[in-house]
Amino acid sequence: MSMTIAAATARIARQLPEAELSLDSALLASARLMESMLLARQADGVQVFTGQTALMRLAKAQRTLIESQNDMIRVHEELRGIGREVKAITDDEGSCPEKGAISSEPVLRAA
Repeated sequence: MSMTIAAATARIARQLPEAELSLDSALLASARLMESMLLARQADGVQVFTGQTALMRLAKAQRTLIESQNDMIRVHEELRGIGREVKAITDDEGSCPEKGAISSEPVLRAA
């Protein structure tokens, strides 16, 4: 199945923000879960270390989501460049991330 540049551009322009927002939604949901888990272990009779492994795994999943957000920003930047190359887009002010919106410097990770 073939499509025109205009049709592809319209489809991508509609789907890209949806993909970006889904990562935000997943991160918010995981943050709410983290809060619930921490509140649950404050209940009477629950040890303070209960669920620590689950908390660590959830924190890892959150880091992965943030890394995925960084990758999505890179996808957006790349698609913007392609759109300009094929003269399919003109940027609306503020609708795209600025070049270098994310740092390429490595982040120190805690053990």
